[in-house]
Amino acid sequence: MSHPLLPRRTALGALFLLLAGCAGPLLDRPSAQRRHDVFLPPLVTADSSPDGSSWSWSALFWLAGQEAEATRRHTRVLPFWWHDSEPPYVEQTLLFPLWYSRESRDSQAWFASLLYGRSVGPEMRSDYVLPPVYWIERAHDGSYRRSSLLLAYDETRHGGQRDVSVVTLLGLATLLRWQGGLPPAGEAVGAEGRSASSRGWFADLFGIVTLAGWDGAGDRRDLRLLTLFSNERWSLARSWRGRGDDPFVREWLFPVYASVQDADRGWSYVGPLWGGWHEGARRTDWWALGLLARHTAPEGVTWRVLGLPVLGP
Repeated sequence: MSHPLLPRRTALGALFLLLAGCAGPLLDRPSAQRRHDVFLPPLVTADSSPDGSSWSWSALFWLAGQEAEATRRHTRVLPFWWHDSEPPYVEQTLLFPLWYSRESRDSQAWFASLLYGRSVGPEMRSDYVLPPVYWIERAHDGSYRRSSLLLAYDETRHGGQRDVSVVTLLGLATLLRWQGGLPPAGEAVGAEGRSASSRGWFADLFGIVTLAGWDGAGDRRDLRLLTLFSNERWSLARSWRGRGDDPFVREWLFPVYASVQDADRGWSYVGPLWGGWHEGARRTDWWALGLLARHTAPEGVTWRVLGLPVLGP
C-alpha cells in the first residue's frame, strides 16, 4: 500500500525541478530562442541561442549563475552577490543589506549596512544615517531643504518659507510646530510693510485638540487656547485682533466672556452680569440678564427695567 503523501511529494519535487530549470529564461525574457546545452537541475543548467547573442547558466537551485540578453547582463552568487546591468541602469548588492547600489546616467543611490545611504538625482540629493532615524534632502540649487530626526525634529525650507516641528509622532501628534515666511491661505501679507507671516502650534494631539496656537499674519494677530479639530473658531479662549487699516477685535473666553468690536460698532458679554453693544453714538448696557438696562443716544439716556422705560428724556 502506497503512502498517502508520496504522490504529493513527487509532484512538489517535479515542480521544483521544473522551476529551477526554467528560472533563467523566465527572468531574462530572451528575444532569441535558446536551446539547452546542459540540463542537470538542480546542479547545473546552461542555455544559449544559436547565434550566441543570448545565453545563461545557473547552478545549485539557481543560487549561482549568469545571464546575457541583448544589452542586459546579470550575475549572482546568492546570498553574497547580485549584479544587474541594463543600460542606463546598473544595480548591485553585496551581502544585502551590507551594500546596495543603483546607478544611471544622471542618478545614483547606495546604502551601506543600513548605517549610511545616499541618493543623488538630477534635481535633488538625499542622505540617510541609520535610516529611518535621520535623513536630509536638498535641491542642488538651494531652493529646497528638508531634514528629519525620527520622532524628535522635522524641518522644511522652501524658498523663503520654513516649517519646523519639534517632538513629532510622524506628523500625527506634535509638541511644537512653527511656520514662517509664508502667508495664510487666501491672505496677502503686505500690511504695515510686513513681507512675511508666522504661525505656530503647541501640543497638538492628532488634530483633535491643540493646547495653544498663535498667528502673526500680515494685518492680524491671533492667540488661542484649547482649539478643537484644528478649527480656530472652535477655541475655548481666543484673541483675534486686526492691525493697520482694519482694527477689529474678536476675543472670548467661552462661555463667560466675549467681545466683538469693529471700528464703529460692536458688542461685549461678561457672563450673566453685564453686557452691551454700541453703534456710532448709540450704546446699550445691561445687567443681570437684561433686568436692568441703560440706553445712551444723542437725544439722551434711558433706563429700563424688564424692558420697560422707567427714566429717560
